[in-house]
Amino acid sequence: MTEPAKAGRVHVRSAPAAELARSPALGGDALHTDAGAIAALVACPPFAAKTKLLACRGSLERGCRYVVAIPVRSEERRLPATLDALAVTMRAVRTPGCAVFVVNDTDDRSADVIAQWSRRSRISALVVEVAFSASIRNAPHARRLALDIAARAVPHGILFTTDADTTVGEAWVERGIQSVAAGSDLVCEDVQLDEQELSALPRQVREVGAAERAYFDLCDLLWRYWTFGRAGQLAARPSGASLAITASAYLSLGGLPLPAVGEDRALHDLVVRSGLVVEALKNGGTRTSARLTSRAAGGCGDALADRAASEDPFCDSHLKPVSLLYDEATLWLELDSATGRRRCPMPKDHDPMRFSTIKQELASARRMAAAYGLIDAP
Repeated sequence: MTEPAKAGRVHVRSAPAAELARSPALGGDALHTDAGAIAALVACPPFAAKTKLLACRGSLERGCRYVVAIPVRSEERRLPATLDALAVTMRAVRTPGCAVFVVNDTDDRSADVIAQWSRRSRISALVVEVAFSASIRNAPHARRLALDIAARAVPHGILFTTDADTTVGEAWVERGIQSVAAGSDLVCEDVQLDEQELSALPRQVREVGAAERAYFDLCDLLWRYWTFGRAGQLAARPSGASLAITASAYLSLGGLPLPAVGEDRALHDLVVRSGLVVEALKNGGTRTSARLTSRAAGGCGDALADRAASEDPFCDSHLKPVSLLYDEATLWLELDSATGRRRCPMPKDHDPMRFSTIKQELASARRMAAAYGLIDAP
């Protein structure tokens, strides 16, 4: 783990952050969750003139220390399992918490399912139903709105986020709270696919995922070796299905970045560039859907579909050849020696590698790690 930036924690307050902090919708320590307050929030960028507020149900109790923010779109069938798992993890801690759901452009009873769950479980929840214009009708904007509401509700607390087709681990909230208490600003998890759904897909889908994880772990091992452990972990595999961030960091960073897809990775990279502390959990028990129909072009479903159908599918675009990783480690050491700043240099660009290339790089990484005595000889 890299050294935390204690002084100021976040170095630059951007214009979007100031807009968010000044928003009249949800300010200070009070939990204003009426329709008028939410309407004021969606009247601000990036939602202004592109969002129609349809309904607000429920409320958030005062005194909450964390909020779980979940984007939802037509997930009536999968929500019961998601909500049951959420109730288990929230009840496993004494820290009071609540949940915000943004249900956008939905053609089923998702909002009703959530409202009924809240009453039955006696967990404080706010359900916000909206219609987005086509230009922002995506998961990043729905997650952004949910997190914006959550951040204004607990400005000194912790924001968790997951997906409506995901079941979080039993200790999900507890581990997030513990990590933040230990100094982390962002906690992410290498989320795995639902085993039952994965078993129904072609074998290659599992093989690609296993090769990616094995290669990622070896690259992390080599990175630590080449940088003498001073650079901390190589990177994380962030997923919107399992993230936790302090509200103060979220607000100071200007909220969730809004690429068409990959807002989880974009948030992680923004946190790292700001010198904040990231903790990457290997496996916290969170499982997400392995469906092949993606909610967004270029999303997880599209990637799984490619792995199911292609003879040589593309792999995680953030994986890179071992030789390039060595060059970056060398550059990090030079920068660290020259400036004393323990922050990774900007990574070099590289085209996404296909499965066949990943297998070759994995074999090379194993030979290197064995030569250094880091693992047993293959």
